[in-house]
Amino acid sequence: MRKLILALAVVAFVSFSLSAQVSSSEKKVPAKSVEQQSIEKKKTAEQQKLEKQKLEKKRAANEQAQNSQANNPNAPIATFDKLVHDYGTIEQYADGNCEFKFTNTGKEPLILSNVRSS
Repeated sequence: MRKLILALAVVAFVSFSLSAQVSSSEKKVPAKSVEQQSIEKKKTAEQQKLEKQKLEKKRAANEQAQNSQANNPNAPIATFDKLVHDYGTIEQYADGNCEFKFTNTGKEPLILSNVRSS
């Protein structure tokens, strides 16, 4: 009697697992068609081309700005009195301010824009 119950349990388990596998395989999303895949590849390729073009335009603009300043003998030049400040050991609640002084040694006005501290 125990063998019969055990055999029925095994048969039920096997049939249940097979039916579960069949139903899960039927729910798979159909594969994309070749046309859809090629369209997506074209879109990503176009996006990459646009990004490369934008980067090239930015680089060209930066190079042009640098060249125009390098070729100008009257260009403004910022000369700093010091570039590094060593605080050493700072006591608690001490003032941690430091000023960097600079002068314009060029012949044209020096315009500072978008200045940020770190």
